[in-house]
Amino acid sequence: MKYALVLADLHKTYPGGVKALRGLSMTIKEGEIYGLIGPNGAGKSTTLKITMGLLKPDKGGVLIYGKSVMKNRVEALRLASYVPENPVVFRNLTVKEFLRFITGLRNIKWEEIIDYAEHLIEGFNLSEKENTMLSQLSRGMLQKVLVTAAFLVRPKLMVMDEPMAGMDPEAQHFFKHEVKKLVSSGATALISSHLLDMVERFCTRVGIINKGRLVAEGTVDKIKKMASEESSLEEVFLRIVKG
Repeated sequence: MKYALVLADLHKTYPGGVKALRGLSMTIKEGEIYGLIGPNGAGKSTTLKITMGLLKPDKGGVLIYGKSVMKNRVEALRLASYVPENPVVFRNLTVKEFLRFITGLRNIKWEEIIDYAEHLIEGFNLSEKENTMLSQLSRGMLQKVLVTAAFLVRPKLMVMDEPMAGMDPEAQHFFKHEVKKLVSSGATALISSHLLDMVERFCTRVGIINKGRLVAEGTVDKIKKMASEESSLEEVFLRIVKG
């Protein structure tokens, strides 16, 4: 069994004594679409930021395909792509300039991926925005650009925090299709989302985090059976979070 991601005993306390993570451990197998859900303040975004080396844990470690993010940061993160909850871009670049910049950072030649790039640009309805400055795009359009960039680097692991925020239904449908296609080729996806209906239908396995701890994990059917087979994931989520 090959693990795409291993989170081992992660602890994180912010200034002021706010405990974001309290010994969080998680393993995600290669080829999974793993949904991470939890209430606001549960530690989801902190978990993803530590996974991508953007935050340093007080204790614990992260392995991406066996490579330590703490000890071999560049080597480990070269295998991953990241879509943050809040779009962070160089706003003085056009859409196409930004995409070429991101792929260039990975030493990917644009000529080698141009067909794939055009497929994604068209699928996310960005064709008419290629020469538009990022500063002029709406929240939903910026999200499409970031997701496109994440796909373009052909990652082994996609880490995404609310990736469909602001996306129209057509773009959401295309996004899910492309994630499944990437995963079928051997990649893995970790998605944090408040869209429980989407997680229930889309993810192969789900983890519920609350107060910095993983409180339930398994396939959607397994988690639903914790309450009753008739419950939706939303109902089970609410029961688990409320204790």
